[in-house]
Amino acid sequence: MDASGYAAWAAAATSMATLVVTTVVQGRREQRTWSREALTDAFVAFLAASWKHSDIAKAAPPGDPAAATDLAVQYGEMRNHLTRLRLLSSHDVLAAGERLLRLHRHIQEAGTAEQLERALSAASEGRRVVVAAGKKHMGLV
Repeated sequence: MDASGYAAWAAAATSMATLVVTTVVQGRREQRTWSREALTDAFVAFLAASWKHSDIAKAAPPGDPAAATDLAVQYGEMRNHLTRLRLLSSHDVLAAGERLLRLHRHIQEAGTAEQLERALSAASEGRRVVVAAGKKHMGLV
């Protein structure tokens, strides 16, 4: 084999190595991008359901049967999004999310206006903790 043959083989091997490295690096980059976007979507949806749940509770008297159905729907949404957070986030985010979910259960169980006000206040603080944990996990703090 002459020099041009070796050069052709070297060029082919270099091209193949470049293709493999580029594919691996690009794949990892796309995986990180997908994970971050999925986490952000789950995080925002979880918090949106939390806000809706609180807004419904504020608009109706404690124990209102019509509001109870809407509260249950938003609580279910929070649970679904928390499942996604379990797969994508840190232990701190998950712990804060689970605590917030329990605080929303207290909102649903409030029997008096005073209990409801305390439960809503606790949920508001719980949301702040979830946001702080999420920002820390995503490197935004």
